[in-house]
Amino acid sequence: MKRARTKSPLTRLCAYMVCLSLVLVTFSVPARAAVLRGQLVRMGPNGSRFPAPGITVTVYRSDLGRSAPSVTDSSGMYYQTIPAGSYTLEVWVSNPPRAYPIQVVEPGTDIPQIVI
Repeated sequence: MKRARTKSPLTRLCAYMVCLSLVLVTFSVPARAAVLRGQLVRMGPNGSRFPAPGITVTVYRSDLGRSAPSVTDSSGMYYQTIPAGSYTLEVWVSNPPRAYPIQVVEPGTDIPQIVI
């Protein structure tokens, strides 16, 4: 009668390590991100536009929640690095914020000027 050959503990350990490595590599690939860029401006009395610095901007998507806030710089520019997709751009000049539907694509999306 022939005995069934059993795998050694070292062979089993190596097989488990290979499987674990494949799982970790599969799930550790980072989501691709896109850069979102835009400018907030104010309208002057003669119709001219000028930058709106110091305004908080966030993006929201129901499955991801709200992004970390960005604050417009001295030229009214804001930047976010987020995964591509459909979002609501939130401009916090009032409560609730003004909301604008946007589509973000890779590698980046420029939002047209927003007059606040």
